[in-house]
Amino acid sequence: MIDERLTGGLAVIVSQLPPLIQRLLDPNSDQAARHTRYQLFAALSQFTAEDLTVDQVTAAQLPELLSLGASTCPPAFLPNQLTVGTVAQQKAGAFAASYLMGQFVNRLGKVGNPPQVVEELTVDGGDFMIAQLQRLQFNYNQHFQVADYLLDVKSRAGLLAAITAKQAAVLANLGPDLVSLAGQIGQAIGSAGTMVNELATLFKQPTTLTTAILTGQYPLPLLFAIEDHPAWFKNFFGQDHRPTPAAFDQAYQFTMTTRPKAAEIITEMLSQARLDIKVLPAGNGRKQLLTLVDQLAKAVQ
Repeated sequence: MIDERLTGGLAVIVSQLPPLIQRLLDPNSDQAARHTRYQLFAALSQFTAEDLTVDQVTAAQLPELLSLGASTCPPAFLPNQLTVGTVAQQKAGAFAASYLMGQFVNRLGKVGNPPQVVEELTVDGGDFMIAQLQRLQFNYNQHFQVADYLLDVKSRAGLLAAITAKQAAVLANLGPDLVSLAGQIGQAIGSAGTMVNELATLFKQPTTLTTAILTGQYPLPLLFAIEDHPAWFKNFFGQDHRPTPAAFDQAYQFTMTTRPKAAEIITEMLSQARLDIKVLPAGNGRKQLLTLVDQLAKAVQ
């Protein structure tokens, strides 16, 4: 059970931001991944309800500032739906994301982090923002492949979870090697969690694939489908007009058949996370982390 101060801490920080920024934020965005990050923080920090201080609660929220910044300026859009209003909203989102990055860096030094940790997590935060830019450049890119997808997931959702995990490990006074290991574990769990949620959404809501394709976002099962049926998809993407509903339906049918391939990659990622977790000293959240991994593994079956 996660302490409610952790789950409610973001709302407190958001309420302290300038009203102009607050109006651009959606605290409900990225909820599933955010819950996973809170689970990581609780497991690795091992703070009891009595131990948890305001600074520690704040520390757990810092990656969420980056997450909110990303949600204000998502790396996806429908070109034919751009209006003056939407362009203005996108520009506002970009300014808000920059502001939130500044808040992330500013608060890192106020929650008990030593200077070298502030520097490392600042670099991580910058790398996350660069990964957002890279994701934008990948849009509508027919050369985007499975390896690119995995790098993207690890560099965005995975990196946010890695920041959370490293921050928790630092506050728990673990040594540098264990902090680094915690980051690896967090990155694997954060990446796998995002992929599990993508699979669940994709196969429960067929229209999700159509939306993803139209905004230039290619889910992992679709990439495998493209590998399996290159000629068909070359024609699908090469048309000078929007594909027909029947074509989108066929694309979905091809995509559905590759679910086992996507699930296998997630399973391998979680298997490595289990091995890394078992390297942690007993009592440093091993049981909770293994439970979290098992939950994700069960969800992908």
